[in-house]
Amino acid sequence: MAIILYLKLLTKVGIKRIGTSFLSYFGLFGVLLKPAALFLPETLNFGWKGYFGLVIISLILAIIQRFPRRSFCSKLSSPDSAIEIKIGDIFDEKDHLVIGANDVFDTELGEVIKPSSVQGQFLARVYESNFAQLDAEIEAALQPYSQLRQEERNKTRGKNWRYPIGTTITLGTHDKRYFLTAYGYMNNDLTVESNSDYIWHSLNNLWREVRLKGHSINVAIPIIGSDLARTGLPRMALAKLIITSFIVASKEKFITRKLTVMVYPRDLDSVDLYELEEFLTSACF
Repeated sequence: MAIILYLKLLTKVGIKRIGTSFLSYFGLFGVLLKPAALFLPETLNFGWKGYFGLVIISLILAIIQRFPRRSFCSKLSSPDSAIEIKIGDIFDEKDHLVIGANDVFDTELGEVIKPSSVQGQFLARVYESNFAQLDAEIEAALQPYSQLRQEERNKTRGKNWRYPIGTTITLGTHDKRYFLTAYGYMNNDLTVESNSDYIWHSLNNLWREVRLKGHSINVAIPIIGSDLARTGLPRMALAKLIITSFIVASKEKFITRKLTVMVYPRDLDSVDLYELEEFLTSACF
């Protein structure tokens, strides 16, 4: 599995960058050796074997420098926070977790909520498929928003009370929080719609909730808005939107020590980690 993962990471862009670094190292060694050979002509006259050795050394250094990593992190200049991009399963993280939701906070697996989605896995892996417990905790957390909800009588499957886009609630304990934020509108035909404005608004509300109830503990978030949300935005754009939103909100007021943006291995074909790393580095400067 590890070999397959690294082959996915090593895109054409990655190979090109390794090649560029190789040429840089080989050229640097050439520049340094030529004047040195004037003073040590016998010692540095190592012929083709020596040049072949320089090729190997340059290639090794280039691979070390440019080979894709499974995670990378950048610190914000202010405040004392960091953003990490990490490949893996969000439910393996010990941090607080962000779980995307729709505006009715549906939990029914199957046609309503796909079992393979983050919401579906949240029910199965955290609540051991106990619908009653999860629904009870969600309803309790939504009580402060009861005056804002509207009943959807035409919805025949799932829940019928709609809450404003951006509604964010907190489940779990002090040590392990689960922040559920409504970034999508659940249509009556059980399709979810969202857009960049919905996601930006829900992220702003999310960061306020994390400030209030996260107690500065690290937070992990998936690339919300992808797959079934029909945002029309690629995962790269959504990841950059999450990063930008966190940076902007952090500049206003401290949120948490570290935000980890999780990328599932199956999504690597649609995420350019090299480009994402460059964006993260420039954005955090």
